[in-house]
Amino acid sequence: MDITITLTDAEYKALAYVAFDPQDWVQNAASARAIAGMEEIFQAEVAAALANPKTKSIPADRETVVLASTLPSAAERQAAFEAALPSSSEV
Repeated sequence: MDITITLTDAEYKALAYVAFDPQDWVQNAASARAIAGMEEIFQAEVAAALANPKTKSIPADRETVVLASTLPSAAERQAAFEAALPSSSEV
């Protein structure tokens, strides 16, 4: 999957000052965070599976577990949080 970002000339120059290759730096930063997120999802799904007495097996492949996960995204969690807040008319 491709994700495109836009930097101003000044932002790019600043990133090039601190990173040998800005493109590689951004790719590595995104990949590292994604790997950490995959581990969070995997651990949550394995814990849920182990707590469920109906679980017969757990896939050993992390990507399989992550792709099958129905955990809500950060955007979905934020939307639910905001929906649960009292409206200004209720305060």
